[in-house]
Amino acid sequence: MITVDPSKCTRCGRCIADCIVQVIHMDKNGVPAIPEQAEQYCMGCQHCLAVCPAAALACDGHTPENCVPAGPLPDESRMMNLIRQRRSVRNYRPENLPPETMTKLLDSLRWIPTGCNDHRLAFTVIDDKAKMEPFRARMRKITRFLIKSGIMRIVYPGYKRFEAALLGGRDFVFRGAPHMIVVASPKDAPCGKTDVSIALTQFDLYAQSLGVATCWCGFAYYAFTLNRGMRKLLRLPKGYRVGAVMLFGPPAVTYPRATDPEPYTIIRP
Repeated sequence: MITVDPSKCTRCGRCIADCIVQVIHMDKNGVPAIPEQAEQYCMGCQHCLAVCPAAALACDGHTPENCVPAGPLPDESRMMNLIRQRRSVRNYRPENLPPETMTKLLDSLRWIPTGCNDHRLAFTVIDDKAKMEPFRARMRKITRFLIKSGIMRIVYPGYKRFEAALLGGRDFVFRGAPHMIVVASPKDAPCGKTDVSIALTQFDLYAQSLGVATCWCGFAYYAFTLNRGMRKLLRLPKGYRVGAVMLFGPPAVTYPRATDPEPYTIIRP
């Protein structure tokens, strides 16, 4: 639901033009409003709140005073540096991130966009290296079972090169990372598979800007997806499924240059 301060509203109509579901109209007094019969269609996306130049509009109790004003963005060269120099890091220092850095990372999750503004993503965050040990311990147990049962030959045919290390307890999945973030979406989410990818991509880039190393962890994703015991450690809400996993922490390696990748196929019909 929106509320408008008539004394501030300039009747410019920008909120009406930018309404995604086109439910805002001028009322009999010439002030933007949502007719009662259309309130059910409002997505609560707050576009109307963001676009109002006069700060005259509030949405579901969120006011202009609660919002951060538009600020400077990275220029194109800095943004391109971030894209080029972003790396998947598998070598971490064994200490926790500073609390203020962790707070910044978690606060940033509020602004992750989702399809249909379905703001129901759930994040399990391991914010202390000691809390990673139950995950590592269970993963070691699963790995030994997969090897000794012969299932590993099917799951990962190339494992033989690492068999001795894996049986010896090598942390092949979590790579010694002190932190992990797992994003899950409701099974009935309209764009759940896409939402989780967007979420960790945005988290990834912001983390890199803070000097925090990251790595998408497909092995952990499959472990959580296929093993109930692993999944229970995440304490997900009922009806949620794991969508993606990312390791993160202070890097133990630096890269003095970007890579020189081959270009992807670009099709211009």
